[in-house]
Amino acid sequence: METIITQKPGQIGIIKLNRPQSLNGINEMMAMEFEKAIHDFTKDTDIRVIILTGAGKAFCAGGDIKVLQQLKTAEETVAFVRKAGTITANIYHCPKPIIAMVNGAAAGAGFNIAMACDLIFAAENSKFIQSFTNVGLAPDCGGHYFLPKTIGIHLAKQFMFEATPISARQGQKYGFVNKIFSPETLEQETMTYAEELCKKAPLALQHCKHLLNNSDTYTLEDILHAEAKNQGELAITEDCQEGLQAFLEKRLPHFQGK
Repeated sequence: METIITQKPGQIGIIKLNRPQSLNGINEMMAMEFEKAIHDFTKDTDIRVIILTGAGKAFCAGGDIKVLQQLKTAEETVAFVRKAGTITANIYHCPKPIIAMVNGAAAGAGFNIAMACDLIFAAENSKFIQSFTNVGLAPDCGGHYFLPKTIGIHLAKQFMFEATPISARQGQKYGFVNKIFSPETLEQETMTYAEELCKKAPLALQHCKHLLNNSDTYTLEDILHAEAKNQGELAITEDCQEGLQAFLEKRLPHFQGK
């Protein structure tokens, strides 16, 4: 692949956006190759956790400006934005946990791609910005979905209206950045966390992600019903039996994803 690099250290799948010359700006090929990478890691039973990051000094600067300048009609723009939006959709619908390792600027759609991930780990010098109104556009790639769900409608409006940078520390304060590390330790710390997450029961993690992603559309009764259904499915797995036995034997469980 040209715009995506994938790696498989152990049970971790790494997807690296690889257009550093454009600060990992999105083009159609990147969206297509990203879809393949997510699909491959989803089907790979060895992979339990996915890390998404960017090559070079940025995470993702959003849509490639040169590509946007070449769009001549509303129809062409709609087609491109819908294609770019498949990146966030593929992240959101991937059953496996995905950690955004934000190593620099996450701007425009890049911010929203990070928001689509399950966890955000950021370098302390990274910046987040809903930069769309600075160039005469409104947010895309799911920004209107993810941001207000995370920080509330009024802050989401403020960030989108103002299009001013948000530091990693501010992001942690507002609740969308989970952990902050120095630029030098970000990769190792993220890998260490992912390795620990790989030790958890993978089927249980997948059930958690699915229900949490849909929790705001459910009533309490819906949640209780779905939780009971989840437990019914999980309780008969080999992993659950292993987990219960390990608890009784006071040892660490060894989960197989079965």
